Order: sequence, then C-alpha cells, then structure tokens
Amino acid sequence: MLELRPEQAFLRKRQRTAVASLPGFVRGRHRLPSEVGRAGEQFVHELSAPILDAEVREVYEGAKRILGLRRRQLSRAVADGGGNVDAPQFRFTIEVSLDRDDPQQVLWQRRVVLLLPPAALPADFDALFPVACDELVLPMAPRIHGGDREAELVEFDEVVERLEDFAARHGGRVEEDDGLGLAGLSTGDGSRLNFDLRARELSLRMLGHDGCRALLLEAERRFADLAGPVIIALARA
Repeated sequence: MLELRPEQAFLRKRQRTAVASLPGFVRGRHRLPSEVGRAGEQFVHELSAPILDAEVREVYEGAKRILGLRRRQLSRAVADGGGNVDAPQFRFTIEVSLDRDDPQQVLWQRRVVLLLPPAALPADFDALFPVACDELVLPMAPRIHGGDREAELVEFDEVVERLEDFAARHGGRVEEDDGLGLAGLSTGDGSRLNFDLRARELSLRMLGHDGCRALLLEAERRFADLAGPVIIALARA
C-alpha cells in the first residue's frame, strides 16, 4: 500500500540554466562539458561559486532582518556545489550540478524544510528567499519488495487508480508512464500532482502560487487530504 511521509515534506525549486550563462564562462577559452563526470562537475562548481555564496548570504541576512534572528541563532555554510542556512524556523539548502540528460545545462535545486506551521510564520516570510519554491514534495515510504517489477506495477496501478478516482470526482486529466514509474494529474484550476515512484515522491504545484508559506496554505485549501497531515506534523515538531 502506498504510504506518504508528511513529516518529511519539503518545498522545492528546480531550475535549468545553460553552462555558458554562468558568470566567468568565456566563449573561446572555456569548453562546454560533453558528458557528466568529475571534471565537468568541478568546472561547474567553480563557475557557480559566486552565485551560491551570494544566495546563501542573502538568505542568511534575510532571516536576520525578517525573522529578527541573531547571528548565534543561525548557521550557514558554502562548499563545492552547494550551501545551506539553518534557522529555528527553517532549513535551506541549494545544490548545483550538471544535468545528467544534457551536460551543457546546469541543474539548480533549492529546498526549504519548514520547522513551524505556515500560520506561525510572518506574512513576508518568503521574501527572505531570492528564488521562490514552486513545489510541495511529500516523500514516499520505501517499497517493501524493493525493485521487484511485479510489485512496481501493482503499486503503479494503485496510484493511477487513485488519480483517476480524483479526476472522476473533481475533473482533470491523468497522464501515466509505467516504464518510468511516472503518473500525474492536471486539474482545471492549474494544479499539478506528480507521482514519481522511482524517486519515491509525490510533488504538488499550483499555478499562480509559489513560496513556502503560500504553497502550503493553498495546498491545505485545495488538497486537504495531502497537505493537512504536513501541517499537523509541523505543529507537532
């Protein structure tokens, strides 16, 4: 049976940009990576270092300004390919890597783990993040039977059945690919639910809503069965 882990939920933003657009890249002097490997990753880490450092610093300063925190209440770090800021109200991480599907593209991944329910955060909370999250992600429990193909298909059938039931009641379009373990539902109000059974996650997007606080509050309104347990878990933390 499909089991979500609302206590492990987080907010996310994924972006792809061209390697050639990174600061410090000089056409004619630098070569674009042709494959994902150690050298290419190191090259991208070096070029992206100023961006990482600036964004981590901006989140850190924003937390002091908007949340009224002091230096001793915060921690921050930047290393090759990533950085983070930890505060009593949230944990922020940013990572950069070559896109495995296209090594001439850079994949940026930003995550925010909230440590308080959204109603306990100030209305301008999301202003402290230079790039707003646009996905609510709920991890799924590991599959009991591991990589067993038959178990995968049984689970996939269950997911698609749930999405089709939802679409029958509320409207929407279901898309599926059992080869990749992907199933999704697009609704008439611009919401998008995606199940990725290989990554073991359910992600939710809502057109016109981004930022941690806004996403969670709107998700609770539209998808109470999914977002409600997340907010309950935050209140208990």
